[in-house]
Amino acid sequence: MTTDIADLLDFLNLMLECERAGAKALRFFEQQAAPPALARALPALARDEARYCVLLSREITRLGGTPTSRTGDFFAAITALPDWPARLDLLVRGQAWVARRLAERLDRVTDPDLKAALSEMHATHLVNVDEARRLALAIT
Repeated sequence: MTTDIADLLDFLNLMLECERAGAKALRFFEQQAAPPALARALPALARDEARYCVLLSREITRLGGTPTSRTGDFFAAITALPDWPARLDLLVRGQAWVARRLAERLDRVTDPDLKAALSEMHATHLVNVDEARRLALAIT
């Protein structure tokens, strides 16, 4: 495996760990007594995270790699927070971090299918950052 593909697979697995952590955190939140506006938004946010776990796993396998089974540290960090404003703040920062990492990487992705998938993922994360910020304002 060339260094370039190994580096790409490492990146994709990192993104997979992050998406898995986000999906688990959002499922955890769905089981909590969330404020009504947040409770209505959680299923859509969780679906996005889960969808990107599937997408990343598929792309890693297609490129000859093995998808990680690890969950990023974000899950433990966000579920340990005591209140919804703190959780939403970290959710916003986590979504924004993923969006920045994707934006930094997109120009170096040469595979057209992967580039399209990561571009969609990036755009969705930007929308979700705005939604999470809106929700944070609504519950504070």
